[in-house]
Amino acid sequence: MGLFESRSRKKDVPQPMMGMGTGVSSARRIAQPTSAYIPKVPESGQLPILPALLGGGLAAVVGGSIWGLIGILTGYVIGYMAWGIGLLSGYAVVLFSRGGRGIPLQVIAVLSSVLGIAIGKYSIFFHYAKKAVAKQHGEAIAANVSFLSEKVLQVFMHNIGSMLSGFDILWVFLAVITALRIPKAIDVKQQA
Repeated sequence: MGLFESRSRKKDVPQPMMGMGTGVSSARRIAQPTSAYIPKVPESGQLPILPALLGGGLAAVVGGSIWGLIGILTGYVIGYMAWGIGLLSGYAVVLFSRGGRGIPLQVIAVLSSVLGIAIGKYSIFFHYAKKAVAKQHGEAIAANVSFLSEKVLQVFMHNIGSMLSGFDILWVFLAVITALRIPKAIDVKQQA
């Protein structure tokens, strides 16, 4: 049995810490809280991108739909809910990837949060656009306007800049930063 090998040591004790003379109990105490933040990569060596995409997409659709519905029902676009979509997207990516972390998952979380915000904004825009069509052309014409109408999407994309206030941009920024940070891997540096 080598100097750092013992029957009481388990696989959860970081070997580099043991090699630097840290005791088993100290190494466990130091490593345990940080182990949740270290990237978890399957044995195949690849991050679970497909589950992360599924989780991020689901978060975008659910979060954006809820935000849109609340905006339609209350008549108010509650900006800080965009931040919630960023939070939801980040956690969904980590959850669906089974704790995976790293740059590809951060990109998925950020894109999911932006998509969710766009879905929420578009839902509210569509609701009021359909009301305007009904007022100008009647309910029968408005009933034929579909949610994914090319014309409505074009008008939305053309006017999206005018729909974003300074506070909206702040909440979108916070959503993106939050979504970026949740699946971030921490750097564990070893001293030689």
